[in-house]
This record gives sequence, C-alpha cells and structure tokens, in this order.
Amino acid sequence: MYKLLISKQVLKFIKSRSGKERQIIKEKFEHLTIDPFSSPNLDTKKLKANNDLYRLRIGKYRFIYEIREKQLIILIMTAGSRGNVYKK
Repeated sequence: MYKLLISKQVLKFIKSRSGKERQIIKEKFEHLTIDPFSSPNLDTKKLKANNDLYRLRIGKYRFIYEIREKQLIILIMTAGSRGNVYKK
C-alpha cells in the first residue's frame, strides 16, 4: 500500500469543495493508495508530456500526481479543473 502526500495547494483546493465532493475525493484517494496505476474504480492516465506524471479524474476535477515506486509514495502535486490543471 502506498503512502499519500498532498501538496498545500491541493489541500487548499480540496477544502474549498463542498462536503459531498470532499467525501468523493477522499474515497478516490483511498483507492489510489491501493493501486495507483490501473484501479478499475479510478480514471487514471499516464501523461504523455512527462513520463513520471499521472492524472486522476474525479468528476470535473483533475489531480496530477507522481509515483515514487521505491519509497511507495504518491505525491499529489496539482489540482484543478480540466483546462487549468495542465498549464501548471
């Protein structure tokens, strides 16, 4: 099982969501810690522009994360709506 590290920017983004959205995000993050590559419960995709980054889609939001396989860590770096998250 992977350990989840979340950046301050992403924590601020999650806190600004409604209670129901926060609960859904929390559940998806729990699935992510079990299998960050290809869980059937998640919409994940490896990004073409950078070999080390992945995208998690939760509704209209996107979360960009990096997997550090040797340390079993998932670092969630960026969150936002579809148009904005890829520009960062």
